[in-house]
Amino acid sequence: HTSTSRSTMEDSPEPQDFLDLARTIALAAGRSVGQAAVLTGAGVYMGRAGHISKAGTRVLSVLSMRVTIPCMLFSRVVPQVSWELLLEAWPMALLPLFFVATGLALGSAVVKITRPPDSFRKLVVAAVAFGSS
Repeated sequence: HTSTSRSTMEDSPEPQDFLDLARTIALAAGRSVGQAAVLTGAGVYMGRAGHISKAGTRVLSVLSMRVTIPCMLFSRVVPQVSWELLLEAWPMALLPLFFVATGLALGSAVVKITRPPDSFRKLVVAAVAFGSS
């Protein structure tokens, strides 16, 4: 019995290993966000200095938010991901579903308790369900 519990303890990931992995991922994501902030700052400067028109600013903003920043984040984070990480962290993929379901249930309870006008009920549910979004 003692050897079984020891082998289980030895097979489980060490907390330090998980912290190192989390730190590596956080640093990779942080570098990407930092680069995005620098690029954004340069764009703000160029716009305020009059080097880019308002229309040009809008085009660059859309291009940045929909193409370059997602590509940069993807290219920086993906190399840090491994099968080992996916096997350890897969429950995190389910957390958004849990939080949204909980928020919807709480929003429905708020509607039942406060009885807002019919035209406002869906907005109340959405505001509670996605409060931190």
